[in-house]
Amino acid sequence: MELARKIASADNPLTARVKVNRVWQHHFVAGLVRTPSDFGTRGDAPTHPELLDFLARQFVADGWSLKKLHRLLMLSRTYQQASTDNPSFRNIRHPGISSVSYHSWRR
Repeated sequence: MELARKIASADNPLTARVKVNRVWQHHFVAGLVRTPSDFGTRGDAPTHPELLDFLARQFVADGWSLKKLHRLLMLSRTYQQASTDNPSFRNIRHPGISSVSYHSWRR
């Protein structure tokens, strides 16, 4: 029981960061950390660490509410941008991402 309390403690930022990254990945296809199963030293660093930390803090402050986290992400300007195919972006390559604008989006 003590281990469960430590894992779910607000003092443990890792748990909130992992969950936020998984929810982000669900909505945006790629997580803020490209290796969602490895947040350790062998995994990739977050692409936007400040955003990940902000979202994790907000998630904990909102009582670990997934509904509020989903709402926060879905009402963001980033989520509401058009995800339609733009042929002019097809030749753009971004390091670490196989394609920038033509993923199979889940929206």
